[in-house]
Amino acid sequence: MPFIFSMGLMLGFWGLLTYFMGAGLVPSPVETFACLAKMLLGASLWENLAISVFRGLLAISMTLLLALITGILAGLSRKTMSLITPLVVALQATPPILWITLLMIWAGTGSTVPIAVVMASLYPPLFFTIAQSVASLDTRLFTLAEIYGVKKYRILKDLILPGIHPYLLGGLSFALGSCWKVTAVAEFFGSSRGIGAGVYWSYRMLDMPQLFSWAIILVGMGMGIEFGLIRPLRRRAMAQRGMHAKA
Repeated sequence: MPFIFSMGLMLGFWGLLTYFMGAGLVPSPVETFACLAKMLLGASLWENLAISVFRGLLAISMTLLLALITGILAGLSRKTMSLITPLVVALQATPPILWITLLMIWAGTGSTVPIAVVMASLYPPLFFTIAQSVASLDTRLFTLAEIYGVKKYRILKDLILPGIHPYLLGGLSFALGSCWKVTAVAEFFGSSRGIGAGVYWSYRMLDMPQLFSWAIILVGMGMGIEFGLIRPLRRRAMAQRGMHAKA
């Protein structure tokens, strides 16, 4: 019931904007949903959606792998942590628009720009989450493993990864939420394909019904990721942290 009420309120406000600003600037809900239905029946929308999803998944997979390797190494060694941290902080302080501009000059438009920008944006928080969670593990366990000659891969598999798993889930939920938005922004500026590029071409052509349709798609995808992936991951992470705290 609250969802229906909020949707009705939003549509009513949308209708008022159309009335006062004109359909040329704010197309009516009827006109927008008619355009959206037409887009859903065409192949172009699904091609662009598939491209964006592929880029986002590839970027987040590569970022997670890199963050795991460097984060675990940094968490196990203070020297490695002090060596890597300034570089990661500098990367975190660099605005995405700078990476987009440089990558467009270096690599042109295409998949390189959105993938690299997503990696540059998501790597720092994932790195710090993993490094700090590894550093917080009980060092006595590592000492015992060394005394009994436990192999390195067993320490990684049976000690490190289970220990950081709850924190990794929390970091991954943040990365998933940011990935979709950063991908769309990078595509808007630095790609000719993808959902962000679709928004850009609608803007260039001043096709307001199509622009609003892309907005609905972006918001819908974001809500789907939030309720379908991020919130379950956060609940699971909080539950596991609670179990670890009790232990």
